[in-house]
Amino acid sequence: MRKRKIVICSSVSFEEEIIGWKTRLEDKGFEVIKYPIKIQGDIRTGYGNEFSDHYLSISKADAILVLNIEKEGVPGYIGPGVFAEIAFAIGLNRSLGMNIEVYHINPLPEDLPYSEELGFWQDLGWIASFE
Repeated sequence: MRKRKIVICSSVSFEEEIIGWKTRLEDKGFEVIKYPIKIQGDIRTGYGNEFSDHYLSISKADAILVLNIEKEGVPGYIGPGVFAEIAFAIGLNRSLGMNIEVYHINPLPEDLPYSEELGFWQDLGWIASFE
């Protein structure tokens, strides 16, 4: 049986939580094919490479898991980069007929500029809470 491929999407500042979730997912039988890492060396080159690799991994995944953890006093924080990753996965699903499941671990944030969109996507069943 093929392991389901999953990408963790999160602020890199949640390094400990990312590693914890990576282990949890692997224990549940997932193959974690990508997760955020801190850029080493030249930030411009490193960021460009990491950015491209992360999006390519999303396109090869069965699912993404958004670690929307409280940050800067915002419960369920989803930063603009992670919002873009969610939109990318949904865009692939809607435009190319892919079936990348999109999960989050905490209730969606209510006070971000794109909170309404996230709520709408959840109402449509395009994103869901991870069980």
